[in-house]
Amino acid sequence: MTKRGPSQSGKSGESDGRKAPPTAAQRRAREDLERSSRTWSELTEEQRIAWRQRAEQVGRLRRLGQYYRLKGQQLFNKLNSVLALCDQEPLTDPPPVPSFGPNPVGVLTITRAGHALTLKLTLTGPVAEHIMVFASPPFNAGRGYCSDYRFIGLLSTSGEHAGEITRLYTRKYGVPPPNTRIFIRAWQQVDGWERPGQMRLTNALVPPWPTVVKAPAARRTSANKG
Repeated sequence: MTKRGPSQSGKSGESDGRKAPPTAAQRRAREDLERSSRTWSELTEEQRIAWRQRAEQVGRLRRLGQYYRLKGQQLFNKLNSVLALCDQEPLTDPPPVPSFGPNPVGVLTITRAGHALTLKLTLTGPVAEHIMVFASPPFNAGRGYCSDYRFIGLLSTSGEHAGEITRLYTRKYGVPPPNTRIFIRAWQQVDGWERPGQMRLTNALVPPWPTVVKAPAARRTSANKG
């Protein structure tokens, strides 16, 4: 008998044939798409023509081994859905196709100071674009592969907390247990354009609880006897 893994939960109906209710992320994606479709109808004809021309400039894309082309409204919905996911303002005019630099994200490090955890992505170079961060729930330490990633937010890239994702992660999943493994993937985004081709994959183990060293028992002296 094959057990359903975490990445499959919520993707199929219940055992009695009833369809599982949509998740919060699925509801939000549907609402974003409906909002984007309404906005498309409110654009001027010149704006819609500009989106169609920009879509023609994009050329063919590839997904699951199949080539396809985006139409103007599809490009409009695609870019604005990414911006909505990142809590950024929608676009009414098509942005230029960006020229992405190298992905500066390095490896995930997880450190512990007492009971406090710090999750951080190292940065190997300057950051010119927004970095979208996707994370897995905590898995067992022996796991070597992950297909269950969920968007947790944009990476902080400046100041003393540059690269830190502790708050983003715990807001999504809570504090991960010790001796579990966390998987991260991250790529760049500019005006809704994504660069998953430069995806950075990394994972790390959550450190164990600190060892508590017990003080040696006090020895009784002869003066305390009797």
